[in-house]
This record gives sequence, structure tokens and C-alpha cells, in this order.
Amino acid sequence: MGKERPQPNEVFGFTEHEKLWDRVSHPRFMALVENEQTHVHSVELSSNMYGEFLFVTVSRAADHERVSLTFYGAGYHEHRERWITDSWAWYETTLDGDKAQQTVEKAQAIQQIEERQAEIAPYAKELRQTARGKLFEMLADLTDEDGAMSELEDLGDLGWFDGEE
Repeated sequence: MGKERPQPNEVFGFTEHEKLWDRVSHPRFMALVENEQTHVHSVELSSNMYGEFLFVTVSRAADHERVSLTFYGAGYHEHRERWITDSWAWYETTLDGDKAQQTVEKAQAIQQIEERQAEIAPYAKELRQTARGKLFEMLADLTDEDGAMSELEDLGDLGWFDGEE
């Protein structure tokens, strides 16, 4: 039996809370990016099924390999109906040959992150969640994003919740 692959929790030093929620605060995220052990591979504004976010792929050396993660935040979460400015979710990423070699200068990455935060700050202050957005957020925090979508659909099918205020 071979040696187990290093876990991101250990390599990046996540706390129990961070491991449980797969999420870090914005200051903690910035500290991880700024850490001398961290390589930044990409900073890209993109979309997933929940909204448009800034995706930041980073890695750290562990034994004879690199462990990589992609963080996403600084964006609008459509189902939660709110701007995500104070935290960054993360998931494990596999870097292929080209992306593993590609790096972004830390100063440039930090500047892109700060510019995005400044760009969305005015919108984040103005937005008000509907009852549906608040319910989705509560369900997502209890289950996960996919589970919350399923639960809202089930509630709608039962006629218990139509999303109106």
C-alpha cells in the first residue's frame, strides 16, 4: 500500500471550523494567499451554477507533490440573493501540466482580489434578501448548496413556500 496523498487540511493548516464548512474568512484567505509557501496559479472571474465569483487557484508543496485548491468568493450568489464579500469557499483542484507551471505574481493576484472587492462593495451594501434568499441560505448552511436547492423545490411542489415575501 502506498503513502496517502497529503490532505489540504494539513497542508494549508485549516482549523476544524474551516474544514467543516470548506470556507475561510476574507482576512484568513488573504493570509493564505500572501503566505510565502503558497503559489498562486490563476485569478479568474467566472461563473458556476450559483453565480459569478472570483476563482483563485493556489497550491503548496507537500512531500514530493503540490496540493492545490481553488477558492471562490467576491461575487454574487444568485440563490442566496446576496454578495459574498466576507468569506471564500474552497474545493480541492487537480492541476494539469500547463496550469501547474503557470503562476501569477502575488502582488498582481492581491491587486486583482482587492479590485474585485472594491468593485462589488457598493452593491453589497444596497442589496436586500427576499424570504426565499434567506430560506435558501439557512437550508444551505444546514445541508449544502445542492441540498438547499432540492429542499426549496420540494417545498414549492408541496405548496408550502412560493418564495413571496
